[in-house]
Amino acid sequence: MKKEKEAYVIDNGEYRVKRTKWLDIAAIILSILIAFIIWLYAISTNSPIYESSISSINVSVENIPTGLSVISGLDHTIDIKVKGKRSDVLALTANDIKAYVDASGSVEPGTHTLTVNVTLPSGITISEKYPETVTVYLDNTTSKSLPIKINLRNYTIDTNCTLEKSTPDLSTVTVKGPADELNKIKEAQVTIEPGYINNSITASGSVQLYDYDGNVYSNPYVTCSVSDVMVRIDVHKYKTVPLTVAYKYGYFNDDNVSINVEPAEIRIKGAADVIDDINSIVIATIDETEVMSDGKVVYELELPNGITTQQDIENVVVNIAHKNTSVKTLSVRNIRLDNGEDGRTYEFTHDSVNVTIRGTSGDYFSEFSEDNITVVLDMKNYKNILGNVTVPAQIEIINPSSENLIYALGSYSVNLVIYG
Repeated sequence: MKKEKEAYVIDNGEYRVKRTKWLDIAAIILSILIAFIIWLYAISTNSPIYESSISSINVSVENIPTGLSVISGLDHTIDIKVKGKRSDVLALTANDIKAYVDASGSVEPGTHTLTVNVTLPSGITISEKYPETVTVYLDNTTSKSLPIKINLRNYTIDTNCTLEKSTPDLSTVTVKGPADELNKIKEAQVTIEPGYINNSITASGSVQLYDYDGNVYSNPYVTCSVSDVMVRIDVHKYKTVPLTVAYKYGYFNDDNVSINVEPAEIRIKGAADVIDDINSIVIATIDETEVMSDGKVVYELELPNGITTQQDIENVVVNIAHKNTSVKTLSVRNIRLDNGEDGRTYEFTHDSVNVTIRGTSGDYFSEFSEDNITVVLDMKNYKNILGNVTVPAQIEIINPSSENLIYALGSYSVNLVIYG
């Protein structure tokens, strides 16, 4: 059975595609298109003769002889033409190309004309370069010591602080290079940007060279001995603190004495970390046993190390006024020897010692007697000594009252004769 205008025929139970003129034309066009695409891919990736020009490639100077430096010739560039596979050449960047001259044979100062060498990735060759040579001027290498200048910027200081100084851990740096170039350099600067400052800090900054016109100096063949420098930024702080006194034995308190210090306070300045720990300044430690009566005592003002004052103050006056206390003198016969030597005789010149005491006013103090006082002599430093000696004495007071303070005033000694 056959049907007209069908795309297939039925013959003996089998199907067979019926060919037409339009189907043949479409197949030919598709084949040509695929072949063209394959051809384009082949010439874009595998062509061995693709060329490209690259301009303004920097030329470096290598293998500079010891003792010489480059004065001029660092700014040379060349133009090249390269060839290779299209894909390789199109992927080529400036970082893949190295242009340089070898100065190892230029052992004398002066002008040298050197051949430019070009290094390319594998598979790419150079077909042209311009120029073929460049001129480099070499000079003797020398060194120079430069002062370090600290440049602080972009910072604010706390209102109670002042910036004292900035000190680098190095006072100078050494630069090496061509003598003519080093003569252009004035100083080395270290820039620090600390921001908000309310304390002394240490910061690191990069070393930057400057010429005599105040411009940044840069030359790849001038080297500096260090790249970074540590800088100590000292910040001092102001603070107002009271002046106070301390007591040697603790006999004085608000109930039995009035202490007035002139001036009562001072304004001090010092390193912030030190100032923060100071809440008062003790100008003196008073020995209560040496204060026989009311009055004033003048002390020299001594400040902690590193602390100064804005005021012109050399001395401080302390006014002392006793309150609610009385004084009396008793003849004490109780004399005790400690650390005496066996076989020795100790004879006192006087059989009693007059001891002055101060205590809380009242009946207890009025009735307090010499029986509760002992004069103590320590003889440990008088061994192997004979004859008349004067021995310092300590006063022991037996005072069972916790509400009534009693202590001895002044210092004492006892005369005695030692017999062997």
